[in-house]
Amino acid sequence: MKKYILFFVALALFSCKEPFCEQNTDQATGQVVKVLDSRYRAYDARQGEDLSRFGIWITSPEQYKRVFAHCCASQLDSVDFDRFDILGLSTVNQGSNSSYLRDVKRDDAAQKITYTVTEQYCKRASPLDGKSNLVLVPKIPATYTIAYVRNQ
Repeated sequence: MKKYILFFVALALFSCKEPFCEQNTDQATGQVVKVLDSRYRAYDARQGEDLSRFGIWITSPEQYKRVFAHCCASQLDSVDFDRFDILGLSTVNQGSNSSYLRDVKRDDAAQKITYTVTEQYCKRASPLDGKSNLVLVPKIPATYTIAYVRNQ
């Protein structure tokens, strides 16, 4: 009798079309001070190109205004570029109920910053939209290199 009950419980679990998962909240770790508004898109309208596709490092107010001139230049958050920089790495959602883990690690010995964006989702699905994954970080010395890692 117990075998039949276990069989039906297993059948019910595996026949369900939607996985049992909840949408997680986005997280930021490491050197991330703040995640910028998701409406900000680093995009060059003249060339039709996503500027954060391979990673972007924004270091000045002029660059900040230029990168977001097409979408939200009049609504940008105030950033003190003497103290902070912005990093971005665009992603396209690969699943449903996606959440993101954005992590910035600093290695002073190697003079390197590693920005990793990890998408967490319940079920693989067709891409719906993209995110620029822009984060505010402490000022990065100009001599440092930046590695961008996308985990999807």
